[in-house]
Amino acid sequence: MSRFFTNYDIAAVSSYLSEPRLRTFVDIVKSKNVDCAIELHQATMSLGISIMAVAGLIEISLRNAACFELDTEFGGAGWLRHPPTTLKWSSFEEKAIKQAEVHAQRAAYSKMTAQEKAALDKIAYPQGVPPGIRHKKLAESRQRSLSVSDGQIIAQLTLHFWKRLFSEHYEKTLWKRALKRVFPNKSISRADIAEKIEIIYQIRNRLAHHEPVYGGRLEDSLSAIDYISRNMGNKLSDYEGAFYKLILPQMDILNGQVAIFKSTFQRLT
Repeated sequence: MSRFFTNYDIAAVSSYLSEPRLRTFVDIVKSKNVDCAIELHQATMSLGISIMAVAGLIEISLRNAACFELDTEFGGAGWLRHPPTTLKWSSFEEKAIKQAEVHAQRAAYSKMTAQEKAALDKIAYPQGVPPGIRHKKLAESRQRSLSVSDGQIIAQLTLHFWKRLFSEHYEKTLWKRALKRVFPNKSISRADIAEKIEIIYQIRNRLAHHEPVYGGRLEDSLSAIDYISRNMGNKLSDYEGAFYKLILPQMDILNGQVAIFKSTFQRLT
């Protein structure tokens, strides 16, 4: 055992990890020793960082590949805010796009100088800024006056939005018309892809909240990551596709962390 994990007790570390959190690991390890629990906690954190790096690359690449195919199909990026008559967003996607636009405006506003921000008053309040207006309301009005591109909005959309584009709801309007080209292997279905993206989405959310991942949930997550990585942009579902080669350095790190974690888990439980 590492020298860093010695002579601890729950009371000593509860102000950092909290007793309920540490208790989860104490209950897992066979010795019920807090030193072992902390070692397992640290191993899960290291593993989680590696999974998050791979999940992040999958999200970025999925988003960009989907946008490329949708731009091609609908003749430009206008499909996001002004979809063609053949595409009707559900209320979930409409709300997500509007929220992303607000976030894009806020992000653009935060990068402006004080002078540039003040110049927006003429657009936000053509008749003049109302006297006594609160700073927060003034800032929000200025932000709403900003024109942001579809690209800026797309950057603010979450994985939740992109995974929903592969749902059954959009099978005819998006999958069959464009998104199938993101996963060109004819032997796989939209449902296959949706299931794997959902698993990656769920595991990423768990890790974002620093929850432990092991056992069946870990195996399902690794399988989903492997499946998406082999099939994105690849007709053959092998490890020779451009995306898999792109993600290979992170996959090598992940595989190493998985081996370390499993060895640690087996030794301590």
